[in-house]
Amino acid sequence: MQNYYRVLGVGLAATAQEIEKAYLRQRARLKRLAAADRAMKARLADVETGYDILGNARRRVAYDLLLAQEPPLPASDSRRADERMAGWAVWARRFNAAVLGCCLLLGLDWALPLRHYRQETVRSRFPVSVSASLSSPQLAYRVHTEHTTFRLPSAIGYRVREDQRIDVWQTPLLGVVSKVSAPDSPDGPAPFQPYGGTLYGTFFLLPLLLAAVAGTGVWPGHLAETYVNTAAVGGLLAILTLVVLLWF
Repeated sequence: MQNYYRVLGVGLAATAQEIEKAYLRQRARLKRLAAADRAMKARLADVETGYDILGNARRRVAYDLLLAQEPPLPASDSRRADERMAGWAVWARRFNAAVLGCCLLLGLDWALPLRHYRQETVRSRFPVSVSASLSSPQLAYRVHTEHTTFRLPSAIGYRVREDQRIDVWQTPLLGVVSKVSAPDSPDGPAPFQPYGGTLYGTFFLLPLLLAAVAGTGVWPGHLAETYVNTAAVGGLLAILTLVVLLWF
């Protein structure tokens, strides 16, 4: 049977005023999180049920009689589970802080002025695979210049040739090539986007979402489960962000 005293965070001898204060405090904290976290929504439902029972004098007496008949749970087991979750939460917050730092680095890399390399000579250009599917193989071109390296989609690969002079714009911190201009190409000098630069273009919402999740995971005052859950989601989003940065 659910121990609603433990859910509300009060003792068995708590007064009606203490129970109400604990309920309002738990409800205010969980209501903010319930919209985005199913676990918090379930916890909020337990809090509401617990107050419906313990906040009513007659229901509380009947509940106390039923609770007294329950065999006591080993205190060591519940304490050990709480300690284990608290330990995970510490590492989860550290992980979220590291992910948030990486997001801030990406934001700074995007905000700073691009490094512009003018009249770079294309030293090499060779095809590489960018698809793991044998049924739908896709190719790109890895291009090397004096100062940069980037991959070009095969659909626009004709715009860059070996020994050609091109302009390249690169982010100052991570060296992500965000756009290229080939004045001698058949399509003219209009800049175009290679692979890699899409993280600051087409997929720009991905690092923003990652920063929001990581920021939630380092903000104080949350439950241990929230820190662990945000670390798990943040890890998946971080892997996806890295794939977009390196693969696309």
